[in-house]
Amino acid sequence: MNSIEKFSNSIYQSLDRYQAMTASIQSMVEAFWLRVPYLIVALTVFILFWFASKLFKYLAVKLLARRLSNRMNLLLVLKRIGSALIVFAGFLAAMMIAIPDFTPAQLISALGIGSVAIGFAFKDIFQNLLSGILLLLSEPFKIGDRISSGGFEGTVESIEIRATTLRTYDDRRIVIPNSQLFTSPVTVNTSSGRYRQSTTFTLPAGLNAEAVKRQIIHTLEQQCGDDISNPEIAVTAVSDSTTTLELRWWAKGLADNNRILDEVLSHIQPLLKQQA
Repeated sequence: MNSIEKFSNSIYQSLDRYQAMTASIQSMVEAFWLRVPYLIVALTVFILFWFASKLFKYLAVKLLARRLSNRMNLLLVLKRIGSALIVFAGFLAAMMIAIPDFTPAQLISALGIGSVAIGFAFKDIFQNLLSGILLLLSEPFKIGDRISSGGFEGTVESIEIRATTLRTYDDRRIVIPNSQLFTSPVTVNTSSGRYRQSTTFTLPAGLNAEAVKRQIIHTLEQQCGDDISNPEIAVTAVSDSTTTLELRWWAKGLADNNRILDEVLSHIQPLLKQQA
């Protein structure tokens, strides 16, 4: 009898645990279905804020493009930071609707507790983010400028918050982190839609360098005037046997630098052979 009673008690205890578990699951399911309308409203609010961020970008371009035509980088900063703040506000509003006990103060305190760990984990991302904002505000270069930095050279195609994209002369894309551009020297080779180019050549020491300079500049102004402007030549080194000169010019319209260089060299090569 004792064994039968023990067996019955164990069965009853198992049934009680099962009933408690099913009741807990049922209450969770009921609570979830009670929260579904709030979740739908929260999602709808977030989507509305997301569309509002897109509308903000459109209106910023529509209203400020003319006023900031000379400072397009500032307009980019305004668009990106403004839209990000709108999306973040939408996230907070959606969280407060979906979770009634949630407050922005709780999010701030949670971020404060994990700020050290987050800072170490996303140090490079935050560094690139801040560098991108500073680059857009200070405008050391703009979209369309030709720059060189760290062995890379190309036309600035886009300046994002995290990285800057260059388009090389052979149509390749280079993505450079903004922190690298912010901390490293950057050479801007453009001015007012023109690109600075140069080449060097040598002459025998016995030749009249001034006469050669005048002849080359005259030829370039006559033959290459549609593609280059302001050609100038300077003597950079003199030795017993040779004279080294540097030819500089501005390429118009940000044309392909290899084509312009080929055109210039093709016109001065016969002159140099004739002088030699």
